[in-house]
Amino acid sequence: MSNASSCQDRYWRELYQLRAHVNYLELYMEQSEFIDKSVNMFLAVTSSSSICGWAIWNRLSFIWAFIIASAQLVSVVKQFLPYQIRLKAISRILREFEELLTYYEMKWFNVAEGNLTEEEINRLQYEIRSKKTKTLHKHLGVNTLPAKKKLFDKAEKTATIYINNFYGG
Repeated sequence: MSNASSCQDRYWRELYQLRAHVNYLELYMEQSEFIDKSVNMFLAVTSSSSICGWAIWNRLSFIWAFIIASAQLVSVVKQFLPYQIRLKAISRILREFEELLTYYEMKWFNVAEGNLTEEEINRLQYEIRSKKTKTLHKHLGVNTLPAKKKLFDKAEKTATIYINNFYGG
């Protein structure tokens, strides 16, 4: 394998990883939104129905007391759950990653056609990696998102479909 071809392959893998990370963040955001909405719905339903339920099922008052206590506990703990903070960070990261992806996909033509030197391709590859890292640090700081293997596997499958549809594999 020639060095130019090797540089093209590395660039392509970097581009593929960026696509997979965009997909992963979309899935992560979707899951986090679902959890956040579920918690909010639980709180809304329990707070409005527990008073009504208490009046109707006075014989099962211990169940309703448990539901009310659970809702109060969730309400207090909710402020410490990371979902709202993660949603904000993920949406900002996602927006910047999508911009990077669009820009570096456009650059792929010159890479694939051999219009760039190995040094230029290498520089582009490291620009992608550097900008990804800067974006993550800017929006997450020293925090990280807990890894979710199932989501990443699904994101990679989606990235492969995307690559096959737009670049023929």
